[in-house]
Amino acid sequence: MKILIAGSDINAKLLASYLKIEDNSNDIYITTDEESSDNSYTPIRIKENDIPSICDFVKYNQIEFTIVTSSMAIINGIADEFKKESFPVFAPASESARVTFFNGIAKKIMYKLKIPTVRFGIFDRENLALDYVRNSKFPVSVVNDFNLLSRFNITYNSFSKAKAGIQKIFEEGNNKIVIENYLDEKSIYMYFVTDGYNALPLTSVERLYGDKYTIAMSPSGKVTNKITADILQRAVYPLLDDIIKYADMYKGILGVRFKIRNGQFFISEFYNGFESIDFQTFLPVIDDNLLDIFYEASTNGLNESRNFIKTSNNYSFTISVDKSEIEEIDGEEEFILIEDSQRYVITSSASTLNGARTKLFDYLQMIIRRETFDKIMQTSLQKELRI
Repeated sequence: MKILIAGSDINAKLLASYLKIEDNSNDIYITTDEESSDNSYTPIRIKENDIPSICDFVKYNQIEFTIVTSSMAIINGIADEFKKESFPVFAPASESARVTFFNGIAKKIMYKLKIPTVRFGIFDRENLALDYVRNSKFPVSVVNDFNLLSRFNITYNSFSKAKAGIQKIFEEGNNKIVIENYLDEKSIYMYFVTDGYNALPLTSVERLYGDKYTIAMSPSGKVTNKITADILQRAVYPLLDDIIKYADMYKGILGVRFKIRNGQFFISEFYNGFESIDFQTFLPVIDDNLLDIFYEASTNGLNESRNFIKTSNNYSFTISVDKSEIEEIDGEEEFILIEDSQRYVITSSASTLNGARTKLFDYLQMIIRRETFDKIMQTSLQKELRI
């Protein structure tokens, strides 16, 4: 199959490698200037937000299927234009995806649909925001409304710090913010493949952040089958049904960030694709043909006989680390190793999370600066203590 991936991020490269491994006959193109190190794709050097040029490329090169990893392409209407041309594309229409770009819109929809979330307020004036936090219980979190170009989530423990922070946020040109109660729980990320009507869960990811590195694990031990079913029934399906009332059906990846307290989930925001290093982290856990599933979702809809996406019994463990911290790199076939201009992302998998972590740390110890390795070990240990 001739496939175009509209995107230039690390997820686009990983998806190209995955699709090539699944079927070597796949002819894959990516909207990037970078050459493939493993010949898994051909760069076409078109900007991911240049929708007319992408359409022309698809038309004149007889591309059979396009998968969009770029949020910039989605908000610029790539799915809308492809629909006019009857080109199969795995991506939501720009209007359908607004709930993933604007936190204020997402919060209003959660309130309307009674989707579990923490208490929040939406403000486009500094004085009203300060009045709200003055009467709030601390800590509180402040997030930006429009999150395409940047995303921040800042927690304040006192009114004086919140006041200074909110004033600075508005001074920097943010014209709307969301303030919400803070839950002292780890954020969990879950992803669903949807045709706008049905939705199938992929799996869950947890992340930990350090200086110049990120750790991620999949699946999360906190996410039970009941939690997954509750998120589907109380959040994902109501959201998809609501989107149909004012826009095209949402087709693509729908990501959900949430926290769990006392067996109850609280959703923070939605995503229109894979965030951060999550795709690489959970890919070893998937034991199904994602290309078939993506194509089904984008064309005739998910097959009604497909009730779930097959997963293995494995766990995966990922480190994303700045290249400046690596002393040498050696490709190892037992790991997924993807790089961009600034970082390496390395993933291992095993039948247990501890096994995946140990295998990756043994490898990491050979290639990374000792001081950085010790910090990563400490971060991982803190995770164990919290469990």
